[in-house]
Amino acid sequence: MGDTVGIDHITLCVNDLHAAEYLFNNILGFQTIWSANDVGSDRSSMDTIVVQRNNIRIALMQGRDKIGKSQITEFVERFGPGIQHVALEVDDIETVCKEWEAHGVKFSGPVKEGRDGFGPLRQRFTYPLFPGSGIFLELTQRRQGQEQSKTFVKSTVEALYQDIERDQTQGVEQTIIDFEHIP
Repeated sequence: MGDTVGIDHITLCVNDLHAAEYLFNNILGFQTIWSANDVGSDRSSMDTIVVQRNNIRIALMQGRDKIGKSQITEFVERFGPGIQHVALEVDDIETVCKEWEAHGVKFSGPVKEGRDGFGPLRQRFTYPLFPGSGIFLELTQRRQGQEQSKTFVKSTVEALYQDIERDQTQGVEQTIIDFEHIP
C-alpha cells in the first residue's frame, strides 16, 4: 500500500515572477533553490522559480504566451493569482496511482520521471479537484532506495506542462472524479 509522506510543495501562479521572488526571498525569508525559463512548448510556456524555507517549498510560475496563451496566464485570468496545485509526496507513486484509479481518480497524463543530481524524481498530475476549479493535486515520489531528489527536473516539469497544454488546446474540461455519479 502506498502512503502519503507529506506536502512536497505548493505551486502558485503569479502575474509578476520577479515581484513574487522578491516577496518570498527578501521579505518572507525563503531562498531560491531552482529555476527554469521557457518551460513548455513552441505554443506556450512558463518561467518558474522554486523557493524554500526549512522544509517548505513553494513553486512560483508566470506564463509566457507565444503562439497561444500559456496555461499559467489562462489560470490567472480565470481564477486570479494563487494556488494552482498542491503536491503530495508519496513513498510509492505507482501504488498510490493504482489505488486512486481504482476509486475513479483521473490523471492528466502518465507518471513523469527524471533525476535532479541527487536522486530520482517521479511526478503525476490529477485533473482539477472540483468543477469550475483550477486547483489540482500532484503526486511526487522523491525517494528510491538510498537516493532522494531535492529539487526539480526541467524535463519532467516540461512534460507535466505539456499534459495540461494538450488538454487546454483540446478544450478538455475534466475533474479528478466523475461528480455526477457519486453514490
